[in-house]
Amino acid sequence: MNLLEKIKMQFKQNHKLSLPDLQKEVESLTITLDDVSPYIEEPNGLPYSRKVIFQSDLFEVIVLCLPAHSKTDIHDHGQSIGCGKVIQGKLTEFSYELNEEGDPEKLTKTKVDESNIFLIPERYIHAMANDEEEKLITLHIYSPPLIGVQNFKMLSAAEQSR
Repeated sequence: MNLLEKIKMQFKQNHKLSLPDLQKEVESLTITLDDVSPYIEEPNGLPYSRKVIFQSDLFEVIVLCLPAHSKTDIHDHGQSIGCGKVIQGKLTEFSYELNEEGDPEKLTKTKVDESNIFLIPERYIHAMANDEEEKLITLHIYSPPLIGVQNFKMLSAAEQSR
């Protein structure tokens, strides 16, 4: 069974899942690097690549590739919840909260090893990084599909001291 068949079979529900239910569904998926290899693209205009491989009214599935020593922008996922799985490499995730001025301030730094999952609650603000030498490949499942995603600018130390 190929990756798209696995995903369609796993996510055939006709209702939005809660974050714990989405986590259970992703944990039960057996996905290998061979499964996602046809969907891995090289970055084009961004420090990373993202490929939507499946989308329905309730779910969106994306394969993300971060080359060595790259990072995403600080962003949220709008009103979507999500669950990601590290397929290859080690993910470094930074979580943020907005200060009184509406600027992101770093809260935590977490490492997620290969084959492990990470959760993305609604309106969760984070950035993902690959601090390693090999490519980082992750699979992300969002419900509902991503809408209203916001990117945030990290203020420099000089801007923060004003």
